[in-house]
Amino acid sequence: MKVMVQEGDQVLDKHRFIRLRNLICTRLTLFNARRGGEPARMLLSDWTDAEENAWIDPQLVQNVSDPLEKSLLNQFKLVYQSGKGSRRLVPVLIPNDTVEPLRILVQKREQCGIPQSNIFLFPSTGISKDHVSGWNIMKDVTNLVDGLERPELLIADKFRHRASTLFALTEVPEEKRHAFYKHMGHSQQINRDVYQCPLAVKEVTQVGKLLDTLDQETHETPETHAPDQETPETPETHTVETESTED
Repeated sequence: MKVMVQEGDQVLDKHRFIRLRNLICTRLTLFNARRGGEPARMLLSDWTDAEENAWIDPQLVQNVSDPLEKSLLNQFKLVYQSGKGSRRLVPVLIPNDTVEPLRILVQKREQCGIPQSNIFLFPSTGISKDHVSGWNIMKDVTNLVDGLERPELLIADKFRHRASTLFALTEVPEEKRHAFYKHMGHSQQINRDVYQCPLAVKEVTQVGKLLDTLDQETHETPETHAPDQETPETPETHTVETESTED
């Protein structure tokens, strides 16, 4: 993503749009330890809310006393997207290294043939009104990495398991532990008018800190082999294009 942004959005043709889309969606899926299909279903309107900090109350931010937690509020954008088949809202933290790539992706949609009727942030291309398959694009991104012994095991479920396992080994206060469990999918529906602000600030300052720590540890100890897990993730049933099949 960084290289593509440095090269500029002027050279973002359809094939590069697909690659950038896949990289961003995979980055958000793995960083947040989300299921494969969750960030893939994100709406354009969800991203608009995140850019405008719709979920973060500035007055509550002023009440954050911890310098580290305050800095985290400047390191992430926050999305609450609708969960599949439920009214529950799913939080997705967007790290700063993904913000500019997302802006380019949105700006170049029409140029790359995405119809205005497609409401998804990570759209299928052509005339489709659907979103990408998180499972398929993660597979495509994994195939770009040389030297992996078992790339078929680098899937979202395994990273969720890794995040939960590493978190279980940390000593954190019960309040922060509860916030992490909520992030992983055990939260009740959020009422945007009543509960929006306290939960949003906590999502960034507490869960964001934990996820950022895991992300830094991953970069510091790169591995060329996949996690020691055997059960493959079940791909989503709908079919979308991959980079190699688009003209």
